[in-house]
This record gives sequence, structure tokens and C-alpha cells, in this order.
Amino acid sequence: MAIMKYIVPALLASSLAFAANSDNCDGSSKPITIQNQGDADALSNCETIQGDIEIDKNTSGSITLNGIQQITGSLTADGAANISSLAAPQLASIGKTFKLNGIILLTTLNFDELTEVGQIDWAALPNLQALSFAKGVTKAGSVSITNTGLTSLKGIELDTVGDFDLTANTALSEVNVNNIKNCTGLLNFAANSNKLDVSFPNLVSAVNITFRNTSSVSVPSLQNLTGQLGLFGNSFSDFAAPNLTKTGDLVFDNNEKLSNVSLPKLTTVNGGFQMSSNKDLTSLTVPELKTIVGALDFSGSFENVSLPALEQVKGGFNLQTTGTLDCSPFEKLHSDHVIQGVYHCDAHVAKPTTMNGSGSSSSSGSASSSTSSGAAVSNMGKAPAMGLTAIVCGLLQLLM
Repeated sequence: MAIMKYIVPALLASSLAFAANSDNCDGSSKPITIQNQGDADALSNCETIQGDIEIDKNTSGSITLNGIQQITGSLTADGAANISSLAAPQLASIGKTFKLNGIILLTTLNFDELTEVGQIDWAALPNLQALSFAKGVTKAGSVSITNTGLTSLKGIELDTVGDFDLTANTALSEVNVNNIKNCTGLLNFAANSNKLDVSFPNLVSAVNITFRNTSSVSVPSLQNLTGQLGLFGNSFSDFAAPNLTKTGDLVFDNNEKLSNVSLPKLTTVNGGFQMSSNKDLTSLTVPELKTIVGALDFSGSFENVSLPALEQVKGGFNLQTTGTLDCSPFEKLHSDHVIQGVYHCDAHVAKPTTMNGSGSSSSSGSASSSTSSGAAVSNMGKAPAMGLTAIVCGLLQLLM
């Protein structure tokens, strides 16, 4: 009885401590809030956090989440401007969103064991220059990194991703994502450093890809896109997609130094094919291209355009150039009903325009080979050219 007198209270105390610790690890009904390092230390016995952790916006200094290996919900620090360092040395997975926003002083992220995240959503982290992710994040549903000081993405080693959006990271000079083979959403690069080199050596398939303001792009393994491939305002002179066979809309716009485009295996454009304002691009050959489901819309400085395998253009055809291009091969394609929509081809045009009328009007040229009026082309609609072709494409596919 004397022994029981001591054992029972001890067991009761242990049980109460366990219950208290379990409650302390539960953020499923209400997020666990961290305001200081003391709050973080109170979670050190929690290997798993059920639910969410939120770091309060008034938190400052360094925060380390010791002991936690898994967060089933989200880890969020929104507006905590005065945090300088955030670490979770044992954390391997975040089930939902890893959100960091408006943390102006943040210079260090130390997540050596982190490999899986539902979503990465980082914005306004101007002093974060590098990631300390020793193992590297290999699984993420989506990645959005905007307005950070990152100079590289070392530590993000994804195999497959949904949306992958890098915007306004003005110090980002290199993106080399070796492992990504498939992107199931939007792959977008915009307003980053104008010295940005982008390399996806093993990317095979994607939905939509947009490159803006980059100095080089490498996609040697890319084979298939179900949506758009768009290149806007880039500074590289050469673009090659040596294994690309199919894409949706294909757009090259305002790439002022672009002089060479290599698409040797491209057979199908399931949308519109637009070339505009690429002033150094004077020659284009797409040797295997057979089908354009939307419209072909080229305006620029072309001296030569060769599409020797072309069998079908379901939409309109607009080719306007300041150069001495010979339109006769395309006139034959039009007369043979390969080109099924409105046809317009002009050489020696002072100010070439696209189908939607962008650029100065060019109703006449000194050597016109047009078989229908420029007015007919401009009347095809005031929507952006690729939006128009997408509509045309959709209507045609419904009729097939």
C-alpha cells in the first residue's frame, strides 16, 4: 500500500503530462501560434504537429522549431517582418502550405531534412539570398517564389510539380532544375534578373510554359505541351527545342536579339503560331510542321519562311514582313485549301502588323503578294491574337 501511495500519483502525473503534450501538438482545430522562441521550445517534444503552425506577425529575431519532424497542415509566417532566421532542423514534411510573406529581415532558412511540401508560397523576402536545404525538396504540389533576394534555387530538387512560378526575383541569375521531368500546371518565369539562365535538362512534358526577360533557355528534352509555349521579351539570340513534337499556342514576341529558332521535330501546333517583333529573326524553317489547328500570324523582318511539310492551317494566315520574302509558296497552299481561313501575305511592308492589328497600320507595301485585303485580316477580331486562335481552335474541335 505504501508503494501504491507513490506509484499512483506518479502515473497520474505522467498521464496528465502526456495529455498536455498531446494537446500542445494539436493545431487541427485552431492553429498553434508562435510569438517567440519560448513558444517554439514548448513544441520540442512534438514529433508530429497535427494541423497548422502560425508564426505571429509581431515575432522577431531567430525562431528554431526543434524536434518537429512532420507538420500535417501548414507552416505560415505572414507579415512577420522582423524575423531574421527561421529553422526546423528535423522537419521532413509539411502537408499543406509553406507560406512566408513580407518577412523583410529574413536572411536564413535552415531546413536540412525537408523533402516534401504541399505548396511553397514565398513572397516579399528581399534579403533571403540562399536556401539551407541539405537534402532538398523533392516533392511539392506547386511552387510560387516572388520578390525575393534568391540568387539560385539550390535546395529545390523537384521531380514533378504542378505550377512553378518565379516572378520578380531580380537577383536570380541561374535556375537549373535537373530533376523535373513533368510540370502539370503553369511554368512561368517573369521579371527576374535580365541575366537569368534557365535550364530544364530533363523536362519532357508540360502544360503551359512562359519565359519572359531571360538571357538563355535550355529545354533539350521537352517533347510535348498541351498548352502554350510563350517567349516574350527575352534577350537570347538562339532558341532550340530539339525534341518538341507537339504544343498548343506557340508565341515568340518582342525577343529583339532572337536570330535563330530551331524546332526540327515539331509536327503539330494545337492552337495558333505567332511570331512578332523579333527584329533580328530574318529566316525561319520548321521542316516537319504539318498541322496548325489555329492561325499562323507572322510579322517582322523575314527574308525567308520555309514550312515544307505543311498540310493544314485551320485558321487564318497572316504573314507581313519588311523583307523580300517570296509569298508564292503560301499562295499555292491557299489555292490548294491547305490554308482554310483568311489569307494575307505581304513583303516590303513598312510597318508589319499582326492579325489583331497591333503595330502601325500597313495597308500597302511596295511588293504585295496578298490575295485578300488587309481589312479582312484586321476584322478577324480585336482580341489578342492567341486568344482568338484558341477560340477558333475550340470551335473547330467541336465540329470535328
